[in-house]
Amino acid sequence: MKLILALTTVLGLMLVTETVSAHTAPDDLAARCVAKVDQTIDRCESAAADETAECLHQIRRLLADGQEQAARRVATNCIESATERAEKCAKYMKRLCNECIDQLVNLGATEMARRVNQVCEDAISDIRLILQREKNAIQNAIDS
Repeated sequence: MKLILALTTVLGLMLVTETVSAHTAPDDLAARCVAKVDQTIDRCESAAADETAECLHQIRRLLADGQEQAARRVATNCIESATERAEKCAKYMKRLCNECIDQLVNLGATEMARRVNQVCEDAISDIRLILQREKNAIQNAIDS
């Protein structure tokens, strides 16, 4: 799963970089960048939801079997994995955004670059919120 996410991330960055270079209209470039940011958030959120569901299933099963220590280990591993995934999503998002913003600045569209930057900052904030919700769900499963 992690390898697939990493490969998808690299391919996505390559595609957007090629797309960014191929178009010189600032509004078109900004729209493509924002669309790519939205797609990335959707992928990150989907991966988080899938992983959280699997973790919660494992934790609940272990708790039902009376294996509290094993459930705690699973929870710890899940939180570490979620944190790593969120960091990769944020790192990818920053690379994507920096490329887009640099291209916009080079085209003289500094105001548009500022707007794209704000979208990017909001997206990275969303990644943090997704991670926190994931951690809370896992912790709540252990505490219940």
